[in-house]
Amino acid sequence: MHKQPRQLKSTAIASLRNWILNKRQDGKCLICGNEPKRPCLDHDHIKRIKGTGLIRGVLCSSCNVFIAKSENNCIRYGIKIKELPDILRSVANYLEKKQYPYIHPSEKPKELKLKKNSFKKIKKLYHKDFPNRKQLEYPKSKKLTKLLKDIYETYNISPEFLKN
Repeated sequence: MHKQPRQLKSTAIASLRNWILNKRQDGKCLICGNEPKRPCLDHDHIKRIKGTGLIRGVLCSSCNVFIAKSENNCIRYGIKIKELPDILRSVANYLEKKQYPYIHPSEKPKELKLKKNSFKKIKKLYHKDFPNRKQLEYPKSKKLTKLLKDIYETYNISPEFLKN
């Protein structure tokens, strides 16, 4: 015969959370295996997913949010909550499978933007050597133009770029 679950009081959360974390879970989150900085007493939500309300374990706050988002998205996208464990196992398999050798267009590397101070260095050298030529202008796009690239190479200086 199974014991009837006990209704916890809010004041009991911290002590139960610490007991479970330290005595049953060896101080680690059950999902990521890390020591939780902000441990959460995770439970099966009755209101949102018609769960049991029973405590499942102690998770780090990131994993707790991940579980909540997974469960809430089941509701949003019409997936039965009972199917979630199988779906998450399939997601893990999918993420580990071999990928196609094509890079998505949205992942195109951003063009590097030239630092203004780097530009000023070559501008100074260039105008010292060629005082009668047209002044160099910092490109509005901040991109390294062909002309600037050639000038950097002439002076054997590497251009410096802003961090993306």
